[in-house]
Amino acid sequence: MNRMNLDDDNTGEELSTDEVAIIFGFLPHRDIMRARVCTTWRDAAKKTLVPMTGFWIENVRSYNAMRVLSTALPNFQQLTIYGLGEGNKYTDGEDPDEETVAEAADAVAHDINIISNFRKLRELHIWGAPLIGRYPVLSNFPFLQKLNARGIATAQRLVLCQ
Repeated sequence: MNRMNLDDDNTGEELSTDEVAIIFGFLPHRDIMRARVCTTWRDAAKKTLVPMTGFWIENVRSYNAMRVLSTALPNFQQLTIYGLGEGNKYTDGEDPDEETVAEAADAVAHDINIISNFRKLRELHIWGAPLIGRYPVLSNFPFLQKLNARGIATAQRLVLCQ
C-alpha cells in the first residue's frame, strides 16, 4: 500500500498560482470560494476559468453574492439575471423611458454595470429583469456566445447596444 508521506516536499503551499488555478477549474464556484484560504489560492481563484455552472441573480442577497464573485472569480462564464424583488431595481440605463422610471422611483437601485467585471462571460440570460434604457455594458463581452433576453415588457425598455 502506497501511503502519502507528510514530510514530502509536494505540499499545497508549494503549488504555483497557475497550478492551483488549474485544479480550481474542476471545482464548482462555491467550493472555489471556500478554498481561498491564503494569498496564493485567492490569486489562483482570480485566474481560474470557472466551469460552466449557472449563477442566478434573483434577489438582493444573490446580487450581493454576485458583487463578491465579480472580484473574487472574475472569470465566471455564465449568469442569469432576474428581478431583485419588491422595492428593488437595477440602475436605469442610458436614455430610459421616463414614464417607466417614474413608476419605480422609490425602489432601491442596484448597479447592473458590476457584471462588466466578468471578463470571460460566455452566457448571459436576462429573464424578467426590470432593465430600462440602453445598457452598452451588456454588449461588451468578447467571449459571449449566448444571450437570452426574455420577459421584458416591451422591446423599447431594453436596448443592449446601438
